[in-house]
Parts: sequence; structure tokens; C-alpha cells
Amino acid sequence: MEREVKVNLKVLKPRAPIRRFDVFAEWNRIKALKEYGFGEEDAKAYGLAVAKVVAARKFYGHKLKYRGATKAFVEGKTKEKWWEKLATPSEFDEKVVNRMGREFYEKVFSPALLRAYEEGKDYMEIRDSIREEWNKLLEG
Repeated sequence: MEREVKVNLKVLKPRAPIRRFDVFAEWNRIKALKEYGFGEEDAKAYGLAVAKVVAARKFYGHKLKYRGATKAFVEGKTKEKWWEKLATPSEFDEKVVNRMGREFYEKVFSPALLRAYEEGKDYMEIRDSIREEWNKLLEG
């Protein structure tokens, strides 16, 4: 006897184009969770702060000096959470999650980046290719 199977054909697509900035912020959020043992709130702030520092260097020529600060914190040499000066968990939600849509973020974007991270892929290897299909969904 055959059973009828209902399939959800809804294609989740982002509300806005996925940027390298979004991928980098999420990649660093995951890295903070997996490698540094941060809690979710610190990981969100850290991911966004790292993305801001890199964007400031690239687009505006700012020389923000946080190199080594994360290592010093993880090793217990300082209690200063430098990322709290630049970002908050709610700002991560606003600038990354809500921009693309929470459902898309939770069901598509974040799981895809987590898979790539856990497969040992390099950020530079996936930063553009992972966004390509999602951004095509917004065309036309």
C-alpha cells in the first residue's frame, strides 16, 4: 500500500542579498563558539566585531589594533572583551539575521556555514560560492 507524502515546496530565500560581510560575521560567530568556547551572545558580538574591523581596514583604511587581543582573552591574560566595544548580540541580529530574514538565517544560511566550517573548508574558499545560489533567488 502506497502512502501519500506531502512535500513542502516552499523555497526559502533571503530578504536581501547575502554579502561577504554576512558570511564573514557568521563564520567568525561559529569560530568563536567552536574554537574559543564563547557563549552564544559573546559569539554574535565577536563575529560582528571581527567583520567590522576587517571592513574598516579594507574600505576606510582604519588601523584598528585588535590583533592578538582575542588570544590574550582566551589564554586568560586579560579579561577585556574587546569585541564588546564594537558590537552587541542584538546588533548582530539586526545587521545580519533580520536583514536576510530570521527563517532564512536559521534554516538555510547558518546551517550551511556550519556544515562548511565543520567540513574543514576555508573561509576564502566558500565566501563567494556559498552566496551565489541564494543571491540568484533574488534576481528577476
